[in-house]
Amino acid sequence: MHRVELTRAADEALSAMPDDVHEETLALIDSVADEREHGAGPMTAAGAVLRGRCLIVYAAIGGLLVVLDAGKAG
Repeated sequence: MHRVELTRAADEALSAMPDDVHEETLALIDSVADEREHGAGPMTAAGAVLRGRCLIVYAAIGGLLVVLDAGKAG
């Protein structure tokens, strides 16, 4: 089980997205959290992931994924 926290900026960005992109972004967040939980990469990492129409900027510390920002591409 992983723990995900959103910064205020990420939460506001998700709230402003159209429903379909919002769902896509949540799926992306979940997949990044799963990858981190199963040992893909170091215990402490930061990065950005663009997949489909979604972008997230995150920091991973142990079992916690902090979503710093989220956005819609295009």
